[in-house]
Amino acid sequence: MAAGFFRKSALEKLSTPEKLDQLIKVTSPKGWIVLITISIILGTGIAWSVFGEVKTKLNVVGVLLGGEIYEVVSISNGQLVNLKVETGDLVNEGDIVAVIEQPELYSQIEEVKASLIERKFDLEQLLSFGNQDSQIQSELIQQQRSTIELQILSENKNLTFLENQLETEKKLSEQGLITNTQVVNTQQQIEISKNSIEQLKGQLVQTSSKKLNLGFDLEQKININKQRIAETERRLDQLQDRYDLQTNIRSSYSGVVVELLTEAGVIVGKGTSLFKLKTQNQVPGVKENLRGVLYIPSKDGKKIKEGMEALIVPSTVQPQEYGFMKAKVTYVSDFPVTQRGMMMTVNNDQLVQGLLSMGALFEIYVEFEKNPNAYSGFEWTSAQGPEILINEGTSCMGKITVKSEPPVTIVVPALKKFFDLY
Repeated sequence: MAAGFFRKSALEKLSTPEKLDQLIKVTSPKGWIVLITISIILGTGIAWSVFGEVKTKLNVVGVLLGGEIYEVVSISNGQLVNLKVETGDLVNEGDIVAVIEQPELYSQIEEVKASLIERKFDLEQLLSFGNQDSQIQSELIQQQRSTIELQILSENKNLTFLENQLETEKKLSEQGLITNTQVVNTQQQIEISKNSIEQLKGQLVQTSSKKLNLGFDLEQKININKQRIAETERRLDQLQDRYDLQTNIRSSYSGVVVELLTEAGVIVGKGTSLFKLKTQNQVPGVKENLRGVLYIPSKDGKKIKEGMEALIVPSTVQPQEYGFMKAKVTYVSDFPVTQRGMMMTVNNDQLVQGLLSMGALFEIYVEFEKNPNAYSGFEWTSAQGPEILINEGTSCMGKITVKSEPPVTIVVPALKKFFDLY
C-alpha cells in the first residue's frame, strides 16, 4: 500500500540520491567566453610587450628655410638717392642696385678734368710755338697763374663749404642724428682741401720762378708736361673708378629680393644693410630646397643623432587635422649654437631672441620626405596633408624619435627599481 501511495519517479529519485548517472555543470558557456577573452587579451599584451615598440620622442621648435639669405650693404657714406630694387625682384651678381650721392668726389673729378685740359693745352702751346720769344711764354705763364688762382679760389670756396658742413654735422652728431664717422670724414676732407690749396699756392710760386727760367730746354719742358698729363690722367682714372664704385652699389650675389631694409633719401654709412637677398638657385616656391632648422635645449641635444625620424608641423597647419610632415635628421651641432650663429642661419632677430629664452640650444637640420602627389609636395602622416603651400620662413614645431624599444624593456627596469633589486 506504501508503494501505491508514492509516485514511481519519486521512488527512483530516493533510491539514487547521488545522481551518479548525470553530468555535473562546472561552468556556463558565458564563463568560457569570458575566460577565452581574458586569455586573448593577456596573450596579446604579452606578445606586444615583447614584439611591440614604444617610441621616446623629444619636442623641438624651429623654422623652415629654403636657402641662404644675404644682406647687400653700402660700401660708402652718403645720401641714398635711388634704391633700384623692390621686394620680389630678381637680381644678378654685379647689377647696380642702389645709387649713393658723392658730391665731394664729383667736385674732385671736375677739378682734375679742368687741370688735365689745362696741361694738354700747355703741351699744345709748347709743340706749336716752340722757341717763341719770351713775351709769348710769359703770357702763357700768366695764363697758368690765372688758372691756378681760379683753382685756388674754387678750392677756397670748397673749403668754406666743408667748414660750414662740419659745423652742421657736429650739431647733428650732438643730437644723435648722424654718426661721428661722418664728422671725421668731413674733417679729413677739409685737411685734403687745405693741402690742395697749399699745393696750388706752391704751383703759383713755381709759375713765378718760370719767368726766371725761360731759357730752359724746350724738350725738357715737353717731357715734364707729358709726365704731368699722364699723372693727371691716372689721377682722373682713379677718381672716376672710385666715384663709380662708391656711387653705384652693385650686388655681390644673384637671387631674389626678399626684404627691403632702407629707402631712398636716407643717409647711409659704410656697411649699412640695404636689403636682403635669397640666392638665385633657392628662390621661393622651389620645394626641393626646403629644410627644417630646429633647436632643442642642451640637456637633450646629445640624444639626437643623424638619421633619426622626425615629425614636423608648420605653425600654419593644425596637426590634429593633417598630422605631421615626415623628415630625417641630417645634422646635429657638436656644441650649443651661439646667438651669432643662429642669426647667420635664421636672419630674424625676434625669432632668435625668442628661441634663446629657452637657454643654450643645439642646432638640428632635417630634410623632408617628398611626395609629388601631395599638394604641398611633402609626405605627411595623414593621407595627403593640407592643400596649402609650405613656405620658407614659417616657424614650426615637432618631435624627434630618439629611442624605439619593446615595452618589456621598460617594465623590467621599472620593476627592479620598485623592488629595489639593483
